[in-house]
Amino acid sequence: MGEELQEERGEEKIEPVDGGSAENYRRKRSDAIFYTVIAVLFVALIGFRVWVNNALGRVEVSGSSMCQTLQDGDTLTMKLVKEGKGLERGDIIVVNVGKYGLKDSKGNSIDFLIKRLIAVEGDKVKCTDGQISICYAGTDEYVPLDEPYAYYGGVPGRDETDYDFHEYTVGEGEIFFLGDNRLNSVDSRYQEWGGSHLNGALYKATDVQGVVSQWAVDNKEFLDILFFWWK
Repeated sequence: MGEELQEERGEEKIEPVDGGSAENYRRKRSDAIFYTVIAVLFVALIGFRVWVNNALGRVEVSGSSMCQTLQDGDTLTMKLVKEGKGLERGDIIVVNVGKYGLKDSKGNSIDFLIKRLIAVEGDKVKCTDGQISICYAGTDEYVPLDEPYAYYGGVPGRDETDYDFHEYTVGEGEIFFLGDNRLNSVDSRYQEWGGSHLNGALYKATDVQGVVSQWAVDNKEFLDILFFWWK
């Protein structure tokens, strides 16, 4: 009986595998665990990528119209939007403009724009000396818009006092958006030089494909690294 208890209290014995030593067995088991973890992480990464592309959507910023909020080359995620539902003023939106024939300075077709949603159906919006004011739908008084994201640099000899636009009334189903880089953006304005290519009309809420969350903006450096391996 004493011998049996002594054996039960002893250290675990590792039997050699295929005639190998206990050390070889430990090393093989450690390697197996390591490669299993790598495989699981790889599958999880692929699954995350599929989920992002299908449930969210990936955005690659091209151009400087959203500086300083976003930079050329930033990679972000967006929440997909159906039929223009759930949009809120201040959202960073991705607008599908492929059907409108918009082209860049080199004559290349532009399929998407990324801008800041300023006003929605029923609103009136105008700007004087860089101060945008909105008369919200159902009200009669203009309210100055607080825009900490607005940028008026980058153009020598010009600042916010040079930025103005006429009053726009946002019609049924329409939206009014601007680039955060106000002096270098093609957006909803069509009455001013450098504004929209549309003549006397605004884009539609149904043209919005997605909304970029504040989380994506705050973590764009992380997303840049993450998506770098997916290009």
